[in-house]
Amino acid sequence: MMIKFSIDNDRSFHLRSAAIIQHKGRVLFQRPVDSENWFLPGGRVEHFESTEETLKRELMEEFNLEVNHLKLCWVVEYFLETENKKIQELGMHYLVDIPEDHPLVHHQGEFTGLEDGYVHRWIEIDELDQYKIVPEFVVPQLRKLKDSSQIEHTVLSVVR
Repeated sequence: MMIKFSIDNDRSFHLRSAAIIQHKGRVLFQRPVDSENWFLPGGRVEHFESTEETLKRELMEEFNLEVNHLKLCWVVEYFLETENKKIQELGMHYLVDIPEDHPLVHHQGEFTGLEDGYVHRWIEIDELDQYKIVPEFVVPQLRKLKDSSQIEHTVLSVVR
């Protein structure tokens, strides 16, 4: 059971774990086939599962990618308000090492993974503005991302 609390029909809380997978100046993103919004791969945390375990499970399910090294770099409190819903999400974002010989690094353009319903793409860091990437904090954070020991905490409130 995924950790999602519905307060009523238009208000909910989600706990999500996401991967920042970089390779040669590119970052891996995904989007639902019926959407133009790109986001970092990952998923909702299951009950009694750590955010690291979630990410390992999700990356295995989506890409057959076995992850041995994760490094927490962003903790994000995200509040999204639209005309008919309010979503609060707590997101744990990890840097993920990908082996140089993994088939995933060789994809160009859009491609499908092992899970139906999603399209994936490597996006060059200097081309991020050409895509609709959500949540809104991702692009500026990626541009200043350093492989350091510091964890950054962000609170973002967006009305669409």
